[in-house]
Amino acid sequence: MKRLGTVSHLHGKSCFVVKSDTPEDMPLYKMMNQQVIDKSVRPVGKVVTVFGSEKQPYFLVRIFRELDNAQAKKLVKEKVYIK
Repeated sequence: MKRLGTVSHLHGKSCFVVKSDTPEDMPLYKMMNQQVIDKSVRPVGKVVTVFGSEKQPYFLVRIFRELDNAQAKKLVKEKVYIK
């Protein structure tokens, strides 16, 4: 389990933006389509887009349908991880 970053904010109803905490030596293309989990190891979404600079990238994560809007809002400012 590797830390992806911190959830910055929700983007619409189906996505959230994650500010990266990952080391620079990890290739960004390996993050695409990775399952994202929260601190309780519950699957919350999947990385669909990487944007921003290479030194401080952001990830757009599509939220799984099992998560309702209230649960998604609780993830803001929380750390998320990839398997």
